[in-house]
Amino acid sequence: MPETDAFSNKERSADDIAAPAQMKFEALSPAYKKMFFVSTLVVAVSVIVLNLAINLLAAGSLQSLLTSTAAILVSGILVLATSLGLTLPKLMWRSKGYQLREHDLHYRRGVIWHRVTSLPYVRIQHVELESGPVERYFKLATLKFYTAGGGSADMKIPGLPFGIASRIRSYVMTRVGIDDDNASTKSNSELEQLDTPAS
Repeated sequence: MPETDAFSNKERSADDIAAPAQMKFEALSPAYKKMFFVSTLVVAVSVIVLNLAINLLAAGSLQSLLTSTAAILVSGILVLATSLGLTLPKLMWRSKGYQLREHDLHYRRGVIWHRVTSLPYVRIQHVELESGPVERYFKLATLKFYTAGGGSADMKIPGLPFGIASRIRSYVMTRVGIDDDNASTKSNSELEQLDTPAS
């Protein structure tokens, strides 16, 4: 066998590999931050009210509750946890973003542990657009991307205005080669109405 036809597997140093271009991620909708804030506030207020009601029943009177060390300690912890919970939505919103490219898409997330998931279009088998009751109130949707052999979504991009999510879904399905003629269930006027930011 000629030497030129022989299989070669040369070593590569990390210093020899060209640095990738700086990735510019698009931010999620500001309404996503508002949705998280409202959800956190509702949960926090519910937990605090429930805690006060239980402690009031255990103490027997409001006077006993106000002087109970355990109740004061638990209330302090709850207030601290609530304060932290109300600052997290902004941090979570700022940490997330997506990028569409010609052959793949990327999703960035993580406040403490930063993660970037990359998914080539050629691997995508199915794209799902999901919008729950709370998301619909804020006119948002989540895109889910599935690959072969996976029962759950390989990538999820939440916090997208419904119109933008629909356009991304159509674009990706076109890149994948899936016919999207019957996939859209909303008219253009409905998409524009849903795409209006929540007040």
